[in-house]
Amino acid sequence: MKILYIPVTKKIKEKNFKNYVLCIFYDIYVVLKNFFFKKKISKNTSGYIDAAIYSNAYVLELPYNYCIFFSKILNLFFDSIFINWKFTNYRNDKEDLEKKLLKLSKIFNIKKVIVDGTDKSINIIKEDILDGFDYVIKREKNKQTSNKKYLTTMLPCTMVNYKISKKKENIDWNIVGNSEPNSNPRYDIFFSGKKTSKYRKELIEFLHIKEFNFFGRAEDTKIPFDNYLSAIYDSSINLALEGIGEFTFRHLEILASCSFMLCQNSINELELPLPLVDGKHFVTFESKEDLVEKISFYLKNNSLRNEIALNGRKALEEYYSPKKHGEFLFSKIFS
Repeated sequence: MKILYIPVTKKIKEKNFKNYVLCIFYDIYVVLKNFFFKKKISKNTSGYIDAAIYSNAYVLELPYNYCIFFSKILNLFFDSIFINWKFTNYRNDKEDLEKKLLKLSKIFNIKKVIVDGTDKSINIIKEDILDGFDYVIKREKNKQTSNKKYLTTMLPCTMVNYKISKKKENIDWNIVGNSEPNSNPRYDIFFSGKKTSKYRKELIEFLHIKEFNFFGRAEDTKIPFDNYLSAIYDSSINLALEGIGEFTFRHLEILASCSFMLCQNSINELELPLPLVDGKHFVTFESKEDLVEKISFYLKNNSLRNEIALNGRKALEEYYSPKKHGEFLFSKIFS
Protein backbone atom coordinates (compact mmCIF):
# COMPACT_ATOMS: atom_id res chain seq x y z
CA MET A 1 0.00 0.00 0.00
CA LYS A 2 1.40 3.41 -0.99
CA ILE A 3 0.12 6.42 0.92
CA LEU A 4 0.70 10.09 0.15
CA TYR A 5 0.46 12.07 3.38
CA ILE A 6 0.15 15.81 3.91
CA PRO A 7 1.37 16.06 7.52
CA VAL A 8 1.09 18.64 10.28
CA THR A 9 3.04 21.67 9.15
CA LYS A 10 4.63 24.70 10.76
CA LYS A 11 2.11 26.87 12.57
CA ILE A 12 2.33 30.66 12.26
CA LYS A 13 0.39 33.38 14.07
CA GLU A 14 0.99 36.22 11.63
CA LYS A 15 1.20 36.44 7.86
CA ASN A 16 4.43 38.26 7.03
CA PHE A 17 7.53 37.82 4.87
CA LYS A 18 9.65 36.29 7.63
CA ASN A 19 7.07 33.61 8.38
CA TYR A 20 6.55 33.01 4.66
CA VAL A 21 10.27 32.21 4.25
CA LEU A 22 10.25 30.01 7.36
CA CYS A 23 7.34 28.02 5.94
CA ILE A 24 9.17 27.50 2.63
CA PHE A 25 12.21 26.10 4.42
CA TYR A 26 10.04 23.91 6.64
CA ASP A 27 8.33 22.46 3.54
CA ILE A 28 11.75 21.64 2.08
CA TYR A 29 12.66 19.90 5.34
CA VAL A 30 9.44 17.81 5.15
CA VAL A 31 10.40 16.64 1.66
CA LEU A 32 14.04 15.89 2.53
CA LYS A 33 13.28 13.92 5.69
CA ASN A 34 11.59 11.26 3.53
CA PHE A 35 15.02 10.36 2.20
CA PHE A 36 17.62 11.43 4.77
CA PHE A 37 16.05 11.06 8.20
CA LYS A 38 14.62 8.03 9.99
CA LYS A 39 10.92 8.55 10.65
CA LYS A 40 10.10 9.18 14.29
CA ILE A 41 6.51 9.02 15.51
CA SER A 42 5.62 12.21 17.34
CA LYS A 43 3.56 12.29 20.53
CA ASN A 44 1.26 15.05 19.31
CA THR A 45 -2.49 14.67 18.79
CA SER A 46 -2.10 12.64 15.58
CA GLY A 47 0.70 10.39 16.85
CA TYR A 48 -1.43 7.24 17.13
CA ILE A 49 -2.90 7.43 13.63
CA ASP A 50 0.51 8.38 12.20
CA ALA A 51 1.99 5.23 13.77
CA ALA A 52 -0.91 3.19 12.39
CA ILE A 53 -0.35 4.47 8.85
CA TYR A 54 3.43 4.05 8.87
CA SER A 55 3.21 0.52 10.31
CA ASN A 56 1.06 -0.67 7.41
CA ALA A 57 2.14 1.19 4.29
CA TYR A 58 4.88 2.92 2.36
CA VAL A 59 4.33 6.60 3.18
CA LEU A 60 5.60 9.69 1.38
CA GLU A 61 5.10 12.96 3.24
CA LEU A 62 4.67 16.03 1.06
CA PRO A 63 3.46 19.55 1.90
CA TYR A 64 0.28 20.87 0.31
CA ASN A 65 1.92 22.97 -2.41
CA TYR A 66 4.09 20.06 -3.58
CA CYS A 67 1.04 17.80 -3.78
CA ILE A 68 -0.83 20.32 -5.91
CA PHE A 69 2.13 20.89 -8.24
CA PHE A 70 2.90 17.17 -8.75
CA SER A 71 -0.70 15.93 -8.54
CA LYS A 72 -0.83 14.34 -12.01
CA ILE A 73 2.21 12.16 -11.30
CA LEU A 74 1.18 11.40 -7.72
CA ASN A 75 -2.25 10.22 -8.88
CA LEU A 76 -0.52 7.53 -10.93
CA PHE A 77 1.74 6.11 -8.23
CA PHE A 78 -0.23 6.28 -4.96
CA ASP A 79 -3.26 4.41 -3.68
CA SER A 80 -4.49 7.12 -1.35
CA ILE A 81 -3.85 10.61 -0.02
CA PHE A 82 -4.21 11.29 3.71
CA ILE A 83 -4.54 14.94 4.75
CA ASN A 84 -3.84 15.96 8.32
CA TRP A 85 -6.32 18.62 9.46
CA LYS A 86 -3.38 20.78 10.62
CA PHE A 87 -1.72 20.96 7.20
CA THR A 88 -2.11 24.73 6.80
CA ASN A 89 0.32 27.25 8.28
CA TYR A 90 -2.18 29.86 9.45
CA ARG A 91 -4.63 27.81 11.53
CA ASN A 92 -7.00 30.69 12.31
CA ASP A 93 -7.97 31.02 8.66
CA LYS A 94 -10.70 28.39 8.40
CA GLU A 95 -11.80 29.68 5.00
CA ASP A 96 -8.32 29.02 3.59
CA LEU A 97 -8.34 25.51 5.09
CA GLU A 98 -11.70 24.66 3.53
CA LYS A 99 -10.67 26.13 0.18
CA LYS A 100 -7.55 23.97 0.08
CA LEU A 101 -9.44 20.83 1.10
CA LEU A 102 -11.92 21.40 -1.72
CA LYS A 103 -9.06 21.84 -4.19
CA LEU A 104 -7.42 18.60 -3.04
CA SER A 105 -10.71 16.72 -3.36
CA LYS A 106 -11.07 17.83 -6.98
CA ILE A 107 -7.49 17.40 -8.14
CA PHE A 108 -6.89 13.88 -6.76
CA ASN A 109 -8.76 10.84 -8.10
CA ILE A 110 -7.33 8.30 -5.64
CA LYS A 111 -8.80 7.47 -2.20
CA LYS A 112 -8.96 10.67 -0.17
CA VAL A 113 -8.89 10.63 3.65
CA ILE A 114 -8.95 13.50 6.15
CA VAL A 115 -7.18 12.92 9.48
CA ASP A 116 -9.09 15.10 11.93
CA GLY A 117 -7.15 15.45 15.18
CA THR A 118 -9.23 18.27 16.65
CA ASP A 119 -10.22 17.94 20.31
CA LYS A 120 -14.01 17.99 20.26
CA SER A 121 -15.69 14.72 19.32
CA ILE A 122 -18.65 16.53 17.74
CA ASN A 123 -16.68 18.66 15.26
CA ILE A 124 -18.38 17.84 11.99
CA ILE A 125 -16.89 18.75 8.60
CA LYS A 126 -19.10 20.70 6.21
CA GLU A 127 -21.10 18.54 3.81
CA ASP A 128 -19.69 20.14 0.64
CA ILE A 129 -16.17 19.23 1.78
CA LEU A 130 -17.13 15.79 3.10
CA ASP A 131 -18.73 14.93 -0.25
CA GLY A 132 -15.31 15.16 -1.90
CA PHE A 133 -13.60 12.73 0.46
CA ASP A 134 -13.93 9.00 0.99
CA TYR A 135 -13.31 8.92 4.74
CA VAL A 136 -12.56 11.04 7.79
CA ILE A 137 -10.47 9.49 10.56
CA LYS A 138 -11.75 11.41 13.58
CA ARG A 139 -9.97 11.54 16.90
CA GLU A 140 -12.31 9.99 19.50
CA LYS A 141 -15.41 10.01 17.31
CA ASN A 142 -18.71 10.64 19.05
CA LYS A 143 -21.04 7.62 19.05
CA GLN A 144 -23.86 9.84 17.75
CA THR A 145 -21.98 10.50 14.50
CA SER A 146 -24.01 8.42 12.06
CA ASN A 147 -22.19 9.20 8.79
CA LYS A 148 -20.35 6.03 7.75
CA LYS A 149 -17.49 8.05 6.29
CA TYR A 150 -16.29 8.72 9.84
CA LEU A 151 -13.82 6.26 11.39
CA THR A 152 -12.42 6.65 14.88
CA THR A 153 -8.89 6.96 16.23
CA MET A 154 -7.44 8.45 19.41
CA LEU A 155 -4.51 10.22 21.02
CA PRO A 156 -1.20 8.40 21.47
CA CYS A 157 0.00 7.32 24.91
CA THR A 158 2.91 9.67 25.64
CA MET A 159 4.61 6.99 27.76
CA VAL A 160 5.02 4.63 24.80
CA ASN A 161 8.07 5.21 22.59
CA TYR A 162 6.75 3.62 19.42
CA LYS A 163 9.11 2.14 16.85
CA ILE A 164 7.79 1.59 13.34
CA SER A 165 7.86 -1.96 12.03
CA LYS A 166 5.86 -3.40 9.14
CA LYS A 167 6.64 -6.95 10.30
CA LYS A 168 6.06 -7.10 14.05
CA GLU A 169 4.84 -4.57 16.57
CA ASN A 170 7.37 -3.87 19.27
CA ILE A 171 5.99 -2.32 22.47
CA ASP A 172 7.86 -3.37 25.60
CA TRP A 173 5.25 -2.87 28.32
CA ASN A 174 7.84 -3.76 30.97
CA ILE A 175 9.34 -0.30 30.55
CA VAL A 176 6.04 1.58 30.22
CA GLY A 177 4.53 2.95 33.42
CA ASN A 178 3.62 0.41 36.11
CA SER A 179 2.25 -3.13 35.90
CA GLU A 180 0.76 -3.28 39.42
CA PRO A 181 -1.29 -0.78 41.46
CA ASN A 182 0.46 1.16 44.21
CA SER A 183 -0.23 -0.60 47.53
CA ASN A 184 0.73 2.45 49.58
CA PRO A 185 -0.29 5.67 47.77
CA ARG A 186 0.71 9.03 49.26
CA TYR A 187 -2.28 11.15 48.18
CA ASP A 188 -6.04 10.59 48.09
CA ILE A 189 -6.62 12.49 44.85
CA PHE A 190 -4.44 13.95 42.10
CA PHE A 191 -5.07 16.22 39.15
CA SER A 192 -2.74 18.54 37.27
CA GLY A 193 -3.65 20.24 34.01
CA LYS A 194 -4.18 23.49 32.20
CA LYS A 195 -7.24 25.69 32.70
CA THR A 196 -8.62 24.65 29.32
CA SER A 197 -12.17 24.50 30.67
CA LYS A 198 -14.02 26.49 33.32
CA TYR A 199 -15.33 23.28 34.86
CA ARG A 200 -11.79 22.06 35.62
CA LYS A 201 -11.01 25.06 37.83
CA GLU A 202 -14.41 24.90 39.55
CA LEU A 203 -13.98 21.20 40.42
CA ILE A 204 -10.45 21.63 41.75
CA GLU A 205 -11.47 24.59 43.91
CA PHE A 206 -14.46 22.56 45.13
CA LEU A 207 -12.29 19.59 46.11
CA HIS A 208 -9.72 21.75 47.90
CA ILE A 209 -12.31 22.73 50.51
CA LYS A 210 -13.25 19.09 51.15
CA GLU A 211 -11.48 16.91 53.71
CA PHE A 212 -9.38 14.97 51.21
CA ASN A 213 -5.63 14.74 50.86
CA PHE A 214 -5.71 16.43 47.45
CA PHE A 215 -2.59 17.18 45.40
CA GLY A 216 -2.52 19.19 42.19
CA ARG A 217 -3.98 22.19 40.45
CA ALA A 218 -5.59 23.55 37.32
CA GLU A 219 -2.95 26.03 36.17
CA ASP A 220 -1.15 26.81 32.91
CA THR A 221 2.21 26.14 34.61
CA LYS A 222 3.01 22.46 34.17
CA ILE A 223 4.47 20.08 36.75
CA PRO A 224 7.66 18.45 35.36
CA PHE A 225 6.59 15.33 33.48
CA ASP A 226 8.48 12.82 35.66
CA ASN A 227 6.99 14.40 38.80
CA TYR A 228 3.57 14.32 37.17
CA LEU A 229 3.83 10.58 36.43
CA SER A 230 5.10 9.89 39.96
CA ALA A 231 2.11 11.78 41.38
CA ILE A 232 -0.29 9.66 39.31
CA TYR A 233 1.15 6.46 40.76
CA ASP A 234 1.32 7.95 44.26
CA SER A 235 -2.41 8.76 44.29
CA SER A 236 -5.34 6.54 45.20
CA ILE A 237 -7.64 8.33 42.77
CA ASN A 238 -6.67 10.20 39.61
CA LEU A 239 -9.07 12.66 38.03
CA ALA A 240 -9.22 12.74 34.23
CA LEU A 241 -11.18 15.90 33.52
CA GLU A 242 -12.28 17.22 30.15
CA GLY A 243 -10.02 19.78 28.52
CA ILE A 244 -10.93 21.35 25.20
CA GLY A 245 -12.20 17.89 24.27
CA GLU A 246 -13.63 14.99 26.22
CA PHE A 247 -10.55 12.73 25.98
CA THR A 248 -7.02 13.77 26.97
CA PHE A 249 -3.48 12.38 27.11
CA ARG A 250 -4.07 12.02 30.85
CA HIS A 251 -6.62 9.24 30.39
CA LEU A 252 -4.01 7.02 28.74
CA GLU A 253 -1.24 8.04 31.15
CA ILE A 254 -3.36 6.97 34.13
CA LEU A 255 -4.13 3.61 32.49
CA ALA A 256 -0.44 3.07 31.70
CA SER A 257 0.43 3.87 35.33
CA CYS A 258 -1.90 1.10 36.55
CA SER A 259 -3.74 3.72 38.57
CA PHE A 260 -7.40 4.27 39.34
CA MET A 261 -9.14 6.73 36.98
CA LEU A 262 -12.23 8.77 37.83
CA CYS A 263 -13.50 10.84 34.92
CA GLN A 264 -16.53 12.67 33.60
CA ASN A 265 -19.25 10.52 32.07
CA SER A 266 -18.79 12.21 28.67
CA ILE A 267 -16.16 9.54 27.96
CA ASN A 268 -19.03 7.07 27.51
CA GLU A 269 -20.20 9.09 24.49
CA LEU A 270 -16.96 8.34 22.62
CA GLU A 271 -16.08 5.51 20.26
CA LEU A 272 -12.52 4.55 21.18
CA PRO A 273 -10.14 1.99 19.62
CA LEU A 274 -9.79 0.64 23.17
CA PRO A 275 -12.89 -1.29 24.37
CA LEU A 276 -12.96 0.38 27.80
CA VAL A 277 -15.96 -0.22 30.05
CA ASP A 278 -17.26 2.13 32.74
CA GLY A 279 -17.06 0.41 36.12
CA LYS A 280 -14.53 -2.18 34.91
CA HIS A 281 -11.57 -0.17 33.58
CA PHE A 282 -12.45 3.26 35.00
CA VAL A 283 -15.27 4.98 36.89
CA THR A 284 -17.28 8.07 35.91
CA PHE A 285 -19.15 10.79 37.78
CA GLU A 286 -22.05 13.03 36.76
CA SER A 287 -21.95 15.97 39.22
CA LYS A 288 -19.91 17.49 42.04
CA GLU A 289 -21.99 15.60 44.57
CA ASP A 290 -21.57 12.33 42.69
CA LEU A 291 -17.82 13.01 42.49
CA VAL A 292 -17.48 13.39 46.26
CA GLU A 293 -19.58 10.26 46.80
CA LYS A 294 -17.44 8.21 44.40
CA ILE A 295 -14.19 9.49 45.93
CA SER A 296 -15.35 8.59 49.44
CA PHE A 297 -16.50 5.14 48.31
CA TYR A 298 -13.35 4.14 46.45
CA LEU A 299 -11.01 5.50 49.13
CA LYS A 300 -12.65 3.02 51.51
CA ASN A 301 -12.63 0.11 49.04
CA ASN A 302 -8.96 -0.48 48.26
CA SER A 303 -9.30 -3.93 46.70
CA LEU A 304 -12.05 -2.87 44.27
CA ARG A 305 -10.16 0.31 43.38
CA ASN A 306 -6.97 -1.64 42.66
CA GLU A 307 -8.88 -4.25 40.65
CA ILE A 308 -10.27 -1.53 38.37
CA ALA A 309 -6.82 0.06 38.02
CA LEU A 310 -5.30 -3.29 37.05
CA ASN A 311 -8.11 -3.98 34.56
CA GLY A 312 -7.39 -0.63 32.91
CA ARG A 313 -3.68 -1.38 32.58
CA LYS A 314 -4.36 -4.87 31.13
CA ALA A 315 -6.82 -3.43 28.58
CA LEU A 316 -4.20 -0.90 27.46
CA GLU A 317 -1.56 -3.61 27.05
CA GLU A 318 -3.94 -5.83 25.08
CA TYR A 319 -5.56 -3.29 22.78
CA TYR A 320 -3.10 -0.40 22.38
CA SER A 321 -1.75 -1.37 18.98
CA PRO A 322 -1.12 1.17 16.20
CA LYS A 323 -0.34 -1.69 13.80
CA LYS A 324 -3.66 -3.50 14.40
CA HIS A 325 -5.47 -0.16 14.39
CA GLY A 326 -4.00 0.62 10.98
CA GLU A 327 -4.95 -2.82 9.67
CA PHE A 328 -8.54 -2.23 10.77
CA LEU A 329 -8.71 1.24 9.21
CA PHE A 330 -7.16 0.07 5.93
CA SER A 331 -9.65 -2.82 5.75
CA LYS A 332 -12.43 -0.21 5.82
CA ILE A 333 -10.83 2.33 3.51
CA PHE A 334 -9.56 -0.08 0.84
CA SER A 335 -12.25 -2.78 0.96
